[in-house]
Amino acid sequence: MLATRTSALRLARQAFSPLSTSPRAFTSSAVANKHILNATPADFDELAVKGTRPVLVDFYADWCGPCRVLGPVLEKVVTDESGADLLKIDTEEHGELAAKYKITALPTVIAFKNGQIVAKMVGAAGEPGVRAFLEKATSA
Repeated sequence: MLATRTSALRLARQAFSPLSTSPRAFTSSAVANKHILNATPADFDELAVKGTRPVLVDFYADWCGPCRVLGPVLEKVVTDESGADLLKIDTEEHGELAAKYKITALPTVIAFKNGQIVAKMVGAAGEPGVRAFLEKATSA
């Protein structure tokens, strides 16, 4: 009885699904943005230095209050539609990257495009400020 119901449901689902001939339809779309919230130097090298998409790199520390405010705003603003990726680099774990890019205050967000720095923001900003920074980074 249960097998009959399951088969009937599967057939009904297929009948109403214009995209598939199988019970599970998958579609492809544009490359989704990446949010790597605990990025490593390898992630940084792959996406920010060698990548072609705009990447916002958030240099932060867990103990930093303004960093905890800015983080969720960045995650909200950097979406699939924004055309950018987001990397969060913990300066306590990856001090070599912070030193290389002369990070002297937290939070600092650096925008990269085609491996080049195109914008820099120091300090926490609200959503309008982050949107303006993102626009500047993606249009560069």
